[in-house]
Amino acid sequence: MDTWDDIEPYQTHTGNTFSSSTTPTDFDQYYISYPLSHIAKTIHETGNKIILPASALNQLASLSISYPMLFRIQNTASGHNSHCGVIEFTADEGFVFMPTWMMNNMHLQEGELVNIKNTSLPKGEYIKIQPHATKFTTLSDHKSLLENAFRDYVCLTTGDTIVINHGGDKYMIDIVETKPSPAILLFETDCVVDFAQPLDYKEPEKKTTKDDADPTTKKDCKLFPGVGRRLGGRVMKKIKMTESNMAVDEKLEKKLEFKPFSGVARRVDGQPLAAAVADDHSNIHVDARMNEEGFNAFTGKSYRLL
Repeated sequence: MDTWDDIEPYQTHTGNTFSSSTTPTDFDQYYISYPLSHIAKTIHETGNKIILPASALNQLASLSISYPMLFRIQNTASGHNSHCGVIEFTADEGFVFMPTWMMNNMHLQEGELVNIKNTSLPKGEYIKIQPHATKFTTLSDHKSLLENAFRDYVCLTTGDTIVINHGGDKYMIDIVETKPSPAILLFETDCVVDFAQPLDYKEPEKKTTKDDADPTTKKDCKLFPGVGRRLGGRVMKKIKMTESNMAVDEKLEKKLEFKPFSGVARRVDGQPLAAAVADDHSNIHVDARMNEEGFNAFTGKSYRLL
């Protein structure tokens, strides 16, 4: 019959068994989760690094893993997951402690079970974020705040909501998109950061202009749409514009057109003046003579007044 001493080498603290002749190639463990406040280490609340037990360090040391150490952490009940790094190996055996915002992201309650696996992630190239409050984007140094905050995060996962503390306020930031994959490494990399409109953003109200207030400026406005009435109070008949009406109007306009000096001249006694009809031949003779002699202004003799 096997004794406890015979069974112990094949069993980890979390119940995962391995053959004595094989060596595990992946870190895959289950832990009971608690927030960092449970062990008074809220100093690590900023960022996404967790505290694991010393046994985890021993197992990781025996694996061929890359640095920095990265893990996928998953709520075994709901399936919600995220990615993180590790900052200490000082937790009690069978427990893991993590920032409160991470527990909220994965819908974890204190004492619930999580699965933690080691993983590797590509270096980030692009991040799209969405602040919850417009106030964050109005801060004069919000870009530098974001840059400094990302230094506390070893990686980012699309769908996470991180927290940035500044001036006594907590600013919630949604990770809307990451490239080249849904989870990226932030260690020693330069990323393009894009901002989506804050969740509480509202379109500014459109101000009413003078043209909007004046109905006569609108395209559909109809001037004088009422009914015309005569002095006696009777309604005037509507005049339908036809081609014949328009032709009459054109003739009337021509008659009323102003023509200067087109009237009849009259003498002082009221009698009309007889129109002088010049002889065509005499006119031609005078014109020809003037053309030959030529007209020179002010060429006559001058006289003095005695």
